[in-house]
Amino acid sequence: MGWRRLKIALIGVLILLPLIILSPSAYADPPLSQEKNCVIYAYTESSDHKFLIDSNLKAFGNNITIVNNCDRIEVYTNSNFTLSTNNSIVKFPINFGIQNISIITDNRSINYFNVTIMPDRLSWEFEYFEWQNDYDYSVEEYISLTASQAKENWAAILSIVLVFTLVTMVYWNLINSYIDRNYCEEVKL
Repeated sequence: MGWRRLKIALIGVLILLPLIILSPSAYADPPLSQEKNCVIYAYTESSDHKFLIDSNLKAFGNNITIVNNCDRIEVYTNSNFTLSTNNSIVKFPINFGIQNISIITDNRSINYFNVTIMPDRLSWEFEYFEWQNDYDYSVEEYISLTASQAKENWAAILSIVLVFTLVTMVYWNLINSYIDRNYCEEVKL
């Protein structure tokens, strides 16, 4: 019985193998242009976070890193020449605020408009906008970091005391009711 199954399987493989080999496969024509495609992207870094640069976005960091595979690039910030390089990775400092960044190669130009660059720390966004724009609200309306940590500490301590008190009361009542139901006192006359 085992040889018969093996023989059927072998015949099935021999029949299917030529069909698989001779079946049409996917084929695509090569691109019409033989020019080398140039890939460029830019990002900023803050701690372990990386922010890709694009128009109308906010990014944190003190430097912009541009990664490319082009022969040569030129970078302009706010229509001012910033750098020209042949390197595939380039990092340069950037001013804080709203920037217009242009990256120009031999055959194309990439423009990023209204890119808001903020200082390197992610927690500085509020202070940055306050310093730059002089909004009408004052810092007293918002809680400071030390005050929030103090309030968090007090909340944690009070919640521990509250939970301890409630658990103790519940167990105390359970133990008293068990003793009252199951034990009786000796009375001496």
